[in-house]
Amino acid sequence: MPQGNSPTAESTDAIRMEPMGRYKQVQNGNVHPEGGVAGTESPAGPTKKSLYENNGVAACSQKRALFIASAVFAILFLVSIIIAYTGPQSECTCAGEKPPNYVDEDWNVTKVFVPRATNGQVFPWNNIRLPTFAKPSRYNITIHPNLTTLDVKGQVSIEFHVEKDTHFIVLHSKNLTITDKMIQDRKGHNLRITKLLEYPAAQQLYIEIKDKFRKRNNYTLNLRFTSKLGHEYEGFYISSYTNEDGDKRYLATTHFEPTYARAAFPCFDEPQFKAKFKISIFRDRFHIALFNMPVVTTEDVGFYMGTGLLRDDFQESVEMSTYLVAFVICDYKHLNKQTERGVSVSVYTPSPYISQASFALSTATHIMNFFEDFFMVPYPLPKQDLVVIPDFATGAMENWGLITYRETAILYDPLETSTAAHQWVAIVIAHELAHQWFGNLVTMKWWNDLWLNEGFASFLEYLGVDSLFPEWRMMEQFILDKTQPALALDALVSSHPISVSVYDPSEIEAIFDTISYSKGASILHMLGKFLQQETLQNGLNDYLNTYKYSNADTKELWNVFSRNTNQSLEVKTIMDTWTNQMGFPLITITREENEVYASQERFLLTTEGMNSSIRSSPKSKYDYKWYVPLTYITDNDTDTINYVWMNMTNVRFEIDPDVKWIKVNVNQSGFYRVMYDDNMWASIIDTLRSNHTIFNAADRASLIDDAFTLCRAGLLNASIPLEMSLYLIDERDYVPWATAIEHFESWSRRLSESLAYKLFLQYMRKLLEPITKFVGWNDDGTHLQRLMRTDILSTAVHCELNETVSKAKSSFMKWMKNNETIAPDLKEVVYAAGIKYGGLAEWQHCWNIYNTTKVPSEKKLLLKALGVASDPWLLQRYLLETLDRDMVKPQDVKIVLAVVAANPEGRLHAWRHLKAYWPTMQSLFGNATFMMGSLISAVTAHLSTPYDLYDVSTYFNGMHVGSASRALEQSLETIKLNINWVSQNEADIYTWLRRFLNK
Repeated sequence: MPQGNSPTAESTDAIRMEPMGRYKQVQNGNVHPEGGVAGTESPAGPTKKSLYENNGVAACSQKRALFIASAVFAILFLVSIIIAYTGPQSECTCAGEKPPNYVDEDWNVTKVFVPRATNGQVFPWNNIRLPTFAKPSRYNITIHPNLTTLDVKGQVSIEFHVEKDTHFIVLHSKNLTITDKMIQDRKGHNLRITKLLEYPAAQQLYIEIKDKFRKRNNYTLNLRFTSKLGHEYEGFYISSYTNEDGDKRYLATTHFEPTYARAAFPCFDEPQFKAKFKISIFRDRFHIALFNMPVVTTEDVGFYMGTGLLRDDFQESVEMSTYLVAFVICDYKHLNKQTERGVSVSVYTPSPYISQASFALSTATHIMNFFEDFFMVPYPLPKQDLVVIPDFATGAMENWGLITYRETAILYDPLETSTAAHQWVAIVIAHELAHQWFGNLVTMKWWNDLWLNEGFASFLEYLGVDSLFPEWRMMEQFILDKTQPALALDALVSSHPISVSVYDPSEIEAIFDTISYSKGASILHMLGKFLQQETLQNGLNDYLNTYKYSNADTKELWNVFSRNTNQSLEVKTIMDTWTNQMGFPLITITREENEVYASQERFLLTTEGMNSSIRSSPKSKYDYKWYVPLTYITDNDTDTINYVWMNMTNVRFEIDPDVKWIKVNVNQSGFYRVMYDDNMWASIIDTLRSNHTIFNAADRASLIDDAFTLCRAGLLNASIPLEMSLYLIDERDYVPWATAIEHFESWSRRLSESLAYKLFLQYMRKLLEPITKFVGWNDDGTHLQRLMRTDILSTAVHCELNETVSKAKSSFMKWMKNNETIAPDLKEVVYAAGIKYGGLAEWQHCWNIYNTTKVPSEKKLLLKALGVASDPWLLQRYLLETLDRDMVKPQDVKIVLAVVAANPEGRLHAWRHLKAYWPTMQSLFGNATFMMGSLISAVTAHLSTPYDLYDVSTYFNGMHVGSASRALEQSLETIKLNINWVSQNEADIYTWLRRFLNK
């Protein structure tokens, strides 16, 4: 067990709880109906057994008992036969059929579905969702985590309202041992509990009383519980860091989204059950405690084994969902600042990192001010804490007033951190602050509308950063970071709608993906363009004020926007076609003299001849048609944006006869792709080659993105994107180059075993040579030029451009031997060159630096660089290091596997490693199985042979992969696409490259 910062071992009276009624002591520490628990703890098994069943005792003779048992068995057998042959006669899921949203691994159609509690009794509630007739209004939590023993003792009092007469309530609990229970009515009278059942499969507690809960009455449920601080990155768990003296320090922290609050305290753990929360936390004197709200009082509660315990009582919160509750017990330092309205903003970090907290503090304070002005809704809490968590599965978590961050998402060292990492910190801070309104103040009713949280935050983060750094041109980068990745994933048959039905926790985990985040953001960006900024802001303000401290769904959002257009646009009608069906349209443009015909059909990468899965694709009530706000410019007037609505239809519109080309989807602000006829493609390519600046940077990027993707789908010959890419010799802007590099890298990985591979690298070197001279090696230029320098030089290193490789290797050796500094934006280039073209000594040097540096962004950079080694032995060694959580944190394992899998020398090593250690990784990540899905995607994305497909599908065949199932399905589809693309395009690419390079 990890050792805490002080030896605060537990005693039975180290924590003082509120009185919970009269208790009767019994032997073995078991509880009788009145409550009652002995002074010493007993094994969990007997304690739970006595708690989760009726407590009466019956005695009878052996003969009589045998007779009764036989009779009961005969009756049960007869009833089961009748049920089996007649089937349930009711739609009620309690009538014996498996509810459609219920998870039971042993279910089959030949048996009656009977959920069983831990004591073997039938669990009377068989729905994964809680009943809605009992609603909590207030939680009063007392909790004492022991950071030495990892034991947690707690008590929760839940005030709740009952809306109908009932004998029972159901709430959530996961891995908690209930040691006391009591229910009181509003007059303080105890109600006799006759049954407390636990059903771990649904993570539910069922509590039944002798009399009824009366409708429209209030009650209080008191529960005492014990648990352990976990090592998984969910619920209430233990984390650690190393201080300046090399000592390991421990902290306890929480992560409750989506369904893990129930692992910290019993609760109604669904987003629509909003309530107020008040908490008291016991800690030692060497720690501080943080909660969503400020501390009100701190009381000395005495000493135990020489250690003084303190209790912090915190201010009661506003109404919020359980997944937003957070508390942290740590020994951090902090910086503080105030917003214009006097909200206290603090950044808490381990002591070695406090010098890297200033940028986060100033950024958070500015963006808080911006969002208050933009939404015209004041931030409702008195403080906003941003806290570094060393062990953290996601980038950050938007807990209201206590946002938690991974180290690389909040810490910034101007002497060490690259421009890309600098921008990432600003984006993540803005994302989580946007959630304080979208997600926290107004919350989705259920997880099927997760996109209301994540899509909004992913869109608004760019507005927030843009307000602080307009020179970063964030809305131009938006298409690169959000629109293009979302279009790529949503073109798969195995995609899903933005609003998607989910029930059990693993299904909920699976939708924390590119569709909910980036497609959600992209359609909001599109909405903002056709509504205009003022209407968008007014609609957001109306939405927040209408539903604050409450819940809303997608329909209610669209209705608010319609109201703010004075009903001139039926926003719900338009946007339903984008949220309720997967995919997006391909707009095909055909020129007929002075008329343009635009048709729409669903765009899929999977061609029907290749895969029959299209025919089994889910039906859509919109028949995969969309309301498309089509925009275009012409070569006659590139400044005027023309609008045409495609109302789930095809359209015709007129243009001047002398127009040579039209460019559709201006700035790639619409969520669709565009296919032109052959003449139009030729005119566009000629224009790019002669004067590419006629198109703005975003339009050039979207043309590249469409051409390469249409080739991937088999709709364009590979010669079209190749001919278009020739203009890049003159391109000097970041977003078009970044788009092109993404596609070129994909081609390179898929062609790596083909005849065309070496020619393709030669072609890339020809394109890259002018731009590498333009970006140079000086540490200067604008923000976007700095981003481009890193991307261009890194690509040149991987494409073996001699001049760049020599310069990078020379810098690496000066750094390695003489400790010469490397500019932050050149580190990725230099490290990659040193490792790719070096050997064991270079690799070991970087590995040593990774293990000693105190700069999180530097550690992440080195993790990526270490995976580009050319020596298979080094790659294998590196993969094995990921199995030791003291060497590579579980949260970083995906980075390692992804970079090794993207390396042609390591592709099969990464896949074999995943196969060999799949069970190990499952135990490494605990139940955070969404991470397992990301591992599957990262490791298999570049496989491209029929044997690879056979190997992956065979390995996972019949395996239960939980929330990774969608990622697995998408990965198998991607491998099929890779195989198909290589077979269809390899010869054409080879022919074109030979012709061009031999000129």
